[in-house]
Amino acid sequence: MMDSEKLTHLISQKNKTIVYIWTTWCSGCRKTLAETLPQLQENIDTSEYQILLIAASKNKSEVASLLSNTNVQINSYFLDFAGPDKGIFQNLGIQLLLEKAFPGEEIFTRAIPVLFLVDRNGKVLNKKLPHNYNEVIGVLNQY
Repeated sequence: MMDSEKLTHLISQKNKTIVYIWTTWCSGCRKTLAETLPQLQENIDTSEYQILLIAASKNKSEVASLLSNTNVQINSYFLDFAGPDKGIFQNLGIQLLLEKAFPGEEIFTRAIPVLFLVDRNGKVLNKKLPHNYNEVIGVLNQY
């Protein structure tokens, strides 16, 4: 399970962390999981970068099924949130996680998926990474 303390600890492990927060019902999430993240995983410098997946879902079997259908072999966590596995509760969980981990930053705009870049000190370098592989690489090359 992911909470703000664990997120802060994990991002301190590498110079830069790409954080991807997703849900099982989101078609854009599925596309990014199937296309962009496997390419990133294969081509980024893992001595410099890490990718963290955070599923805003309580349906562990569906999350596992979706991940097994991709080539993603990345650290995957479940978001710790209260309430049922529905949009409003997922949104509140995402908002609370990001507000606690990154105070003063407005990363979450109620749009899912959430894809952003932070450094090991928790400084947000990019609040909204594109979901296309070539565009993400272009942004990463700026850092």
